[in-house]
Amino acid sequence: MKVTALTDRLVPLFIDYYCRYSPEQDESFPPHDDYTARADEPVYMLVGERGNISGAAALMLHKEYTEAKTGKFRIFHCIRKNAADYGLLLAEILKHTKGLNNIYCFIQEKQTSVRRAWESLGFRIKRYSWVLKRKTDDFQPPVFPGGYEIKTFRAGKDEQVWCDIINESFADMQGHIQMYPSKIDQWRREQSFLGDGMKILWHNNKPVGTMALTKDFVNGEEVIFIAAVGVLNSFQGRGLGRNMLRAGIEYGKNFGIRYVMLSVNAENERAADLYINEGFKKETLIICYSLEIMK
Repeated sequence: MKVTALTDRLVPLFIDYYCRYSPEQDESFPPHDDYTARADEPVYMLVGERGNISGAAALMLHKEYTEAKTGKFRIFHCIRKNAADYGLLLAEILKHTKGLNNIYCFIQEKQTSVRRAWESLGFRIKRYSWVLKRKTDDFQPPVFPGGYEIKTFRAGKDEQVWCDIINESFADMQGHIQMYPSKIDQWRREQSFLGDGMKILWHNNKPVGTMALTKDFVNGEEVIFIAAVGVLNSFQGRGLGRNMLRAGIEYGKNFGIRYVMLSVNAENERAADLYINEGFKKETLIICYSLEIMK
């Protein structure tokens, strides 16, 4: 068993490994077909004598993360789920963490063996998030006050508007990373992206809210994910977020999809209560683990 840095020749093997095993941890950042070895994302793989891949670690050090002095794992996974294998990958990843305060990754609560391995390497729980789910039938339709209208995001025109709303409305949220137009470009290239799934709420001629809708399969069933429901601070308290949520449910129903899902930080009790009052039920508990970088 040896640790090998990613090369362009090995990229297809890395993408295949991610597709196979990311459902066990975090499917949020799939590598695209044009993915290449890059300086701002160190990737290492555990390779056996026969060339088989038994582990992979990819740490995203893109601008939005390094500005916050952190790094997020795209994947941190070993087939054998033991501390020894994870430790081999981590030792190489740590060589790229100069100037960072911490690195972090996500995993489902039920993955107890992996959690034990991470904890033995110094990772500690940073926060919790819930994945929530509800059917698209029997919901209240959205009713916005006069002067409000949801419009589809316009590529090439609304990128900065979107980022400004997200960065203001989520500024105090744990784990928020500054949004840049480049992130939107990544979203638009993902397989789950819906061409009309990015929405902006306008008040007359002023953009005041956002919502992103993606389509994916969970346990073999097609679902709509609702994300990035943000409202400018000066427009909060008017029921706009609730009605945007209802618009997302309505979107799924109009597509003939039975379920919508979303995630919420466990400490964001206000948002969690809203979602539960709107018929969502807790589905999965996700844990964010963080490793502090020794100075």
